[in-house]
Amino acid sequence: MTGLAFPWKAVLIGGAVIGTGVAIVQAVKKLGPGSTTKPIGRVALIGDSYAVGLGPELDKILPEFKFEGHVGTTVSQWADRVRSACDQCGDWLTGYVPDIVLVSLGVNDGATPSRYDYVRIVNGLSKIGAKIKWIEPPAAVNTTSRAMIRSLAVPTIPGTQTPLAADGLHPKSYTQWAREIASALG
Repeated sequence: MTGLAFPWKAVLIGGAVIGTGVAIVQAVKKLGPGSTTKPIGRVALIGDSYAVGLGPELDKILPEFKFEGHVGTTVSQWADRVRSACDQCGDWLTGYVPDIVLVSLGVNDGATPSRYDYVRIVNGLSKIGAKIKWIEPPAAVNTTSRAMIRSLAVPTIPGTQTPLAADGLHPKSYTQWAREIASALG
């Protein structure tokens, strides 16, 4: 065929432009509507069953995110890392080098939480250079740990108003709570 040259260069350039556009759209979708594109850096989440529920939802929103949660764990277990439920809890944090560590612990600590253990968590995370933000349990959950969390010298993220499930401890959905937390990071 003569006189018909296929414009391969234009196809390649168009494909690159479309590919870049798709990547930008995907990044904006992950941030969500009304979000800022301001980078917040690497974020980690550690904790109990709240972290188990929040982790997958935050992973949909935050660009650089890792999490670890263990149902029923206490601040002491995370601070000691010697009990069976938490023998290696958070060992990956120093390799990940998070800018922010979200902590979702305290609701399993009973009536007399140990300030010593809370401070050990804060000191340990501070040593790796991370900013700490402690997530308070849902607002409808009655717990003595809320006062302890607020007494620490770290920023807190207020407990969600999201309705609780039948167990009276966990939210019906973690999606809204995750959005609240993500917006508190900006």
